[in-house]
Amino acid sequence: MEHHMPSDIARFLAECTVGDMDDEATPVADLYGMYIIWSEQQGTEPLAVQAFSAAVQGEGIEAERRRSEQVYTGLLPTGAIPIQYILETDKAPGPNNSLDTFLG
Repeated sequence: MEHHMPSDIARFLAECTVGDMDDEATPVADLYGMYIIWSEQQGTEPLAVQAFSAAVQGEGIEAERRRSEQVYTGLLPTGAIPIQYILETDKAPGPNNSLDTFLG
């Protein structure tokens, strides 16, 4: 299995998220879970969580604490990967994200 490089994070973000969404926020743990699913579909070994976080930060996306969790503000998951993540984890969409938002 091929290993991901930090530059692959830009492709993941382009394929699976929409940026510049001021009122949106995606929990850091959820985005990493979606990245793992994406990596599996790419047939590559995902980066470790610390390397993933550093690569996301390298793309200009900062995490911040909101209430009790770390989130990436302005980032909205989109496409099939977030739906698969919800189905695999039985995790309901957060208060900022209805399932309809993920389908967009």
